[in-house]
Amino acid sequence: MRLTVNSEITDEIFGPLDVTAEMSLQDLIALLEFECGFDTTKHNLLHKAKALNGSESKTLQELEFEDDELLVIKTRVNSRGNVQSSTTMEDTFVEQARQQILQNPALRAQILSSNPGFESIINDAAAFREQAGPHLLQSMQGENHQNPFGIPQTEYHELMRNPDDPANQKRISELISQQEIDEQMRNALEFTPEAFTTVHMLYVNLEINGYPVKAFVDSGAQSTIISTKLAEKAGLSRLIDKRFSGEAHGVGVQKIIGKIHIVQVKIETQHVPCSFTVLDTHVDMLLGLDMLKRHQACIDLKDNVLRIAGVQTRFLSEAEIPESLEAKITESTSGGLNVPAPSAQVEPPTKAPKPSKPNPTSAYPEAVIQQLMDLGFSRSEVLHSLEQANGNPDIAAALLFQ
Repeated sequence: MRLTVNSEITDEIFGPLDVTAEMSLQDLIALLEFECGFDTTKHNLLHKAKALNGSESKTLQELEFEDDELLVIKTRVNSRGNVQSSTTMEDTFVEQARQQILQNPALRAQILSSNPGFESIINDAAAFREQAGPHLLQSMQGENHQNPFGIPQTEYHELMRNPDDPANQKRISELISQQEIDEQMRNALEFTPEAFTTVHMLYVNLEINGYPVKAFVDSGAQSTIISTKLAEKAGLSRLIDKRFSGEAHGVGVQKIIGKIHIVQVKIETQHVPCSFTVLDTHVDMLLGLDMLKRHQACIDLKDNVLRIAGVQTRFLSEAEIPESLEAKITESTSGGLNVPAPSAQVEPPTKAPKPSKPNPTSAYPEAVIQQLMDLGFSRSEVLHSLEQANGNPDIAAALLFQ
């Protein structure tokens, strides 16, 4: 089962933690002491708004724990009815911050780059509390302090006031899922940044009846097509058999002018016989699955070549593909060509419109901007990264360090 732990002492959310129903309560508390800084002498652990007895040896199943439960860590009330002193709570917060830095090499290196003297205190709890503690507490208590979810404080306090309410649990679950999504995106930006770039389609140079063509290679297209315009330029209009006219149905409808039964297409030094479906379309030529299978073609993305009919030809680089050609492919496929044109699964992605630039004085909190600038970047760089990250400061920081 999965458990989520909310610490009302530090306003942090831990988890989801994967545990078994057979785990004893004592083992769970030991895990929380390690993961969440839980202290049985100072804190209470609440399950369904009731404090658990840490000395019990019952299993979580016996205590009626369920999957996706929310546990709450609260300050223990002493015999005089007073809660733990604010000084102790502040010390706990500072120590937890120190432990998080120790366990995160990337964060530690980032802080050291702007504060060289930090290395001398990070391993000394007392020195860290004395020198770094006031700054951390000021940040925690400031007006712009962000909760773990990055939501308005009023909403956060409302959720934490009654975490067992089904509606609140659903909202907390959504926020935790969004945190996981954001973490995945940060990892993707770091380890697979190419996933956020435009993927250019596959083109090869060939000749049709002596006329040079940049042909679009698409194994997801059922038939090989040629446009009426290219057929005319290559002197093939007279060979169109209009008895094969009709309609290509897909997301939309495209008129089929006819069919050219066989034409010699020159690929490198090899002449390859090809048949074409003729369409009144913006795509000059599309080499589809029918010809690829007939000539036992191999699309080799490792070597970036197309092997066909005993020869190989390289795929064109991005610089060799005119933007107008990519635009034609996008326009044609968006019209819904299915039978002879690219299938929906491999439809080339349209270029995402650039988001409108927000007003930097109102779109992003000044505290967030200043926090990113403190990492050593200019204000314009920070605003640009926030714009790219849709205001998410963690993703903006990852973009700045790329």
